[in-house]
Amino acid sequence: MSKSIKMHIVMGLKRILLRREGVIINNNCTFSGVNFLGTAVIEPYCRLTGDPIITIGDHFYMNANCHLLGEITIGKHVQIGPQTVVWGRDHGLKKDVLIQAQPHNKKPIHIGDDAWIGAHVTILKGVHIGKGAVIGAGSVVTKDIPEHAIAVGNPARVIKYRS
Repeated sequence: MSKSIKMHIVMGLKRILLRREGVIINNNCTFSGVNFLGTAVIEPYCRLTGDPIITIGDHFYMNANCHLLGEITIGKHVQIGPQTVVWGRDHGLKKDVLIQAQPHNKKPIHIGDDAWIGAHVTILKGVHIGKGAVIGAGSVVTKDIPEHAIAVGNPARVIKYRS
């Protein structure tokens, strides 16, 4: 049996077990090192790779074509728009070492309860997004966002707070 067929069988069994717990993972998704703490819906073509683990709170929703990589903690009632990237690592930048040979620089990411992450957002390593924060579509989050803040842009900056 080929490695690809074995992977599809294992992923199918994981999906069946998770569905019993209220976690729906749609077609063409891959995931490893993910801990679901309650119900969740993951739309098609998403990739979640814990490095070492991604922890996802109850009532989570992630739209299609998202990619999460790193040590990521996501609170309860969080929604993530399509084609969002949450990336907990990057390469070093020493000039005398090839980029592909650079060691990874890793920092955890935390997304608080009731946060809404818009479409096409990029969240980089080491960022903390506060409870109730909203990140506008297309934003690149490079620094912490306070609770209940609405942040937009590249780099994302707070423009106001939820009332």
